[in-house]
Amino acid sequence: MKIFLTGATGFIGSKLALYLAAKNHQINALVRDLQSKNLPIHENIISFKGDIGDPDSIKKAIEGCEYVIHMAAFTDIRYRHIDRFYQVNVQGTSNVLSAAMEAQVKKFIFTSSISVFGDALSGVPITEKQPRMNAYHNDYELTKVMAEELVKEYCKKGLNCTILNVGRVYGPGFSTYSNGINKLFEIIEKYKCMISPDKLNTKASYVYIDDVIAAHELGLKFEDSGEKFIIGGENASYERLFHLIFKISGTEKKVFKIDYEFLKILGKIHSFFSRSGDYQSSLSPEILDFLFTERAASSQKAQKILGYRYTGLEEGLQKTSEFIKNIRHETTLLHIDNRS
Repeated sequence: MKIFLTGATGFIGSKLALYLAAKNHQINALVRDLQSKNLPIHENIISFKGDIGDPDSIKKAIEGCEYVIHMAAFTDIRYRHIDRFYQVNVQGTSNVLSAAMEAQVKKFIFTSSISVFGDALSGVPITEKQPRMNAYHNDYELTKVMAEELVKEYCKKGLNCTILNVGRVYGPGFSTYSNGINKLFEIIEKYKCMISPDKLNTKASYVYIDDVIAAHELGLKFEDSGEKFIIGGENASYERLFHLIFKISGTEKKVFKIDYEFLKILGKIHSFFSRSGDYQSSLSPEILDFLFTERAASSQKAQKILGYRYTGLEEGLQKTSEFIKNIRHETTLLHIDNRS
């Protein structure tokens, strides 16, 4: 396969590019910075300098490709303004769809999020058929829904599209804002105690990164058009997540719980006094609601139709912990070598 890929320097995209390249597929990766430290390097990966906001750079990179995986998105929900979300997530997606249609590709995979469905209703896991019943928590959710609508429009025009709604991704890889599990391991090891909102029973679907990679490969092989698949993992509460990380880390920390509504009031006050910047506090009410919204989800459709399988949370966290330890060990050895 010759595959056009956006988002190749992201947490998921870089690993996906290397995985597909190792399977002897040619990857045409559109990247903004050819000097990025996260740029995947492989003889089967050709990097094109460009941006999904630039239609000409897309057309150049997509030339000759039979498949498209559109993974690039602006995800930092701390950003205060909708303009950047719209330019990347909506207009950028429109540009990639248009180029894919013109190139007459065989398959278009759009990587989306479980968050577009809103809250899990009445404790029932989210499915592909669930309608959104609540307001958008942030501009990221809104613009990803708008992007999905564009994908559906192009399906009607004849472009073979599949949408993958991915859960909360974690696992080995470089640290990003959206890859919070790695940071959580570091916090637990560094501090004697933890402070958390008291909604530790809130559940989300945690999906191991290798399972997300495998799901995209399955999606490329899926022939039908217009389908959405939830790509999730084990549904777990923060309480279970903390318990497993404590267990794997070999430590037990005291978790001090703060009333959720009180914390939101503090977040509003902090946000009010920091309105001048482009980024809001991580304790803003909008971000707290995004993080502490029920996101339990079912991947049964993907399992039944695509043959998707996912890794249990404890196994995935164990692999993540081993990766972090190996990185720390290699960094220590490098530091010693430099001192020598």
